[in-house]
Amino acid sequence: MGALISTASACSASRTERGSDGPISLLGAGPWADEFATAISDASDHELAILEDGVVTPKELADAQAKMRECMAEAGYGYRELDDGTAEIQPLDGDEVGQSDAALATKQRCATRFDRSITYLFNEVRRNPEKQDDAEITVACLKKAGLVTKAYSEREWRDEDDKGVYSYDQWAPEAVQCRLDPLGLWRHG
Repeated sequence: MGALISTASACSASRTERGSDGPISLLGAGPWADEFATAISDASDHELAILEDGVVTPKELADAQAKMRECMAEAGYGYRELDDGTAEIQPLDGDEVGQSDAALATKQRCATRFDRSITYLFNEVRRNPEKQDDAEITVACLKKAGLVTKAYSEREWRDEDDKGVYSYDQWAPEAVQCRLDPLGLWRHG
């Protein structure tokens, strides 16, 4: 099931209604169509060109991340996306600044141009293509990995996830696997 976003007005179309070559079809986004539509609503031209077909390919992801690295480098920062969707920012002059306000502002400015939602959508679709209930698939993975008991519930996981405090070691390799790839579709190790 997908969505075709079209305009009711013959005079003008908003960003979520028109792409670079006409109406945007989010058929390729499947159950993620709402998230793609939201991302498109405030996408830069670069992001729109990637998102308008409802699919983020590995090549498009690599391109968006390369442009992020270039943008950050132009501002004096090294930038590296990590496997878990987070990123490391390091001043190119070698200073130990960490996540300073200036670095984060630069990241936001670059993301607005190149990767506000590309990496997020790629990772979410890859880890859960049918958009199954996150608690259901994560708890099943945690149980299979032996990190929680059979009695551990989806409600418990939701409560722990909301608080960011877990009853299991969230950094154990099995827990990281369940967070990044609960269905075991792409990540091995």
